[in-house]
Amino acid sequence: MSAMSIMLAAVGGAVGAAVRCTIGHGVYAAGMPAWTGTVFANLLGAALCGVLAGLWMERHGSGWRWRGDRWRQEVIAVGGFCGGLTTLSALSDDAAVLWSAGHATTAAVDLAVHGIVGCFVCALGFLLARRWVRARYCAA
Repeated sequence: MSAMSIMLAAVGGAVGAAVRCTIGHGVYAAGMPAWTGTVFANLLGAALCGVLAGLWMERHGSGWRWRGDRWRQEVIAVGGFCGGLTTLSALSDDAAVLWSAGHATTAAVDLAVHGIVGCFVCALGFLLARRWVRARYCAA
């Protein structure tokens, strides 16, 4: 791994973390429980990661990650921005706080939403992006 890769991931991660923080504060200011900000940020990051993967795979073939001709975009967008936007540590903290406050059902629903819905929106983003590229560039 090069110093450039690390720097690009750090820049993308910083921007992603700032967006996550903004989402969290916005959700809380709107009167929603603080843990829902983590849900929104993680689902947005999962969907965006799916879209990016779908776009890159459809445009460039299989093996979309870390190819020499486009590694900079992938490092900053997927590893950096999506990695900074999504967060396992905040998810874990939210679930632990909910559980210890006596909201075990809410904690379980929170974890299920992240896992099940997160995978679903990532796959949906992937499929929609691939369909969009095919419709746009492969139409006869």
